[in-house]
Amino acid sequence: MKKIAVIMLLAMGLNAAQFNWIYTYKEASAKALKENKPMVVYMHRPGCESCDFLEQKVFNDENLSVYVNEHYVPVLLNVKKSDAPKKLVVKASPVFHFVNSKGDFIEETQYGGKNAKTFLKILQDVEIKFQSKK
Repeated sequence: MKKIAVIMLLAMGLNAAQFNWIYTYKEASAKALKENKPMVVYMHRPGCESCDFLEQKVFNDENLSVYVNEHYVPVLLNVKKSDAPKKLVVKASPVFHFVNSKGDFIEETQYGGKNAKTFLKILQDVEIKFQSKK
């Protein structure tokens, strides 16, 4: 019984560092407006190796996930099918858009995979820009 409890605690700890993704743009923009937060819109597609790397390694970084969940509304959308506005629709992946609740760009769109440290720095810089425009 103790072994089962330990295994469950370990499994919960491994999954603790995750983004609180929202899977529709409409829901995310409403939440961003209500909470006065910027959105980080991550566009991915199945079979994308860089996307897999981000999802398995980078997004599980505890410092990064805590920062994103505290300062952003994280949005996870499929490049091939989403409710994103046309100006956010792209064919490439992975892609990160940094927008406010109205869909206005805060920062240039970022393409490609990033490591956790680099992505955290980008997010911190975008957050500063967002706060300065309030």
